[in-house]
Amino acid sequence: MIELDNIRFCYRRKGLPALDGVTATLDPGIYLLAGENGAGKTTLLHIIAGVARPASGTCRIDSLDPASDNPAEKGNIFMLEENMRVPAKTIRKFAEIHSRFYPDFSAERFLANLVTFGLSGDEKLTSLSFGNHKKSLLAYALALGVDVLLLDEPTNGLDIQSKESLRRMIAECTSDHQTVIVATHSFNELDKLFDGAMIMEKSHLLYAATEDDTVGALAFRTRRNPAENALYYETVPGGALCIEPADGDDEPTRVDWRLLYSALHSPRRDALLGYLTKRKALRTDNSMTD
Repeated sequence: MIELDNIRFCYRRKGLPALDGVTATLDPGIYLLAGENGAGKTTLLHIIAGVARPASGTCRIDSLDPASDNPAEKGNIFMLEENMRVPAKTIRKFAEIHSRFYPDFSAERFLANLVTFGLSGDEKLTSLSFGNHKKSLLAYALALGVDVLLLDEPTNGLDIQSKESLRRMIAECTSDHQTVIVATHSFNELDKLFDGAMIMEKSHLLYAATEDDTVGALAFRTRRNPAENALYYETVPGGALCIEPADGDDEPTRVDWRLLYSALHSPRRDALLGYLTKRKALRTDNSMTD
């Protein structure tokens, strides 16, 4: 479990905060981390990875501080940076040296991931294209078996087929005890993977919830005309994509994370968040009464 409690972080002593009041709890699963450039996504990943400390607030992974110097804790977390470079000639050589710090690393999975991406692992990293370099690192990262895996823009540089391979690879490589956070602008390629999402804007966390909690509160529907109670909608050829209050009598709908992201970055944000806050308070009161 990852617990973020009122995280605040500034890059300069008197600068504007890169993170301000970020609070969330994440159980194992695969999570989308979304926000515009500069929203604080990478900074948040750095804090979860333990390579940065918040100015105030706390980050805990299974009640432990990821920024501690305990080697055992470091072996349970890995962050793949967007433009990460490694000090080795090949990804196989890097894995041979680096994987010693990760007790659950699977050499078999690593090789299978390379084959899926059409690589041998013996290619010189300096001679690879940006996309193939990214594939090499993804093949390795997804074989580590860490409790917490952080992927920063993993689809950048990948072609359409490779993005589909990555989607399947993440699903196949992730076990029930792992937490994977994917910071990306590419909603469509990976959206079916996500068990939940964190959506940010300008250093603030606007929304953090699981898919189950989201579909318990919101319904995502395509209609010819928006319903009167629509909380947000976008017109498309032939109709509208709508976010509506969930009706307990209807079948739950799958979350459209891109649509929810757009809603939370639109003039309808306050109305949507106000509805969600009231609904959460009502459910809390009902559970206490029961």
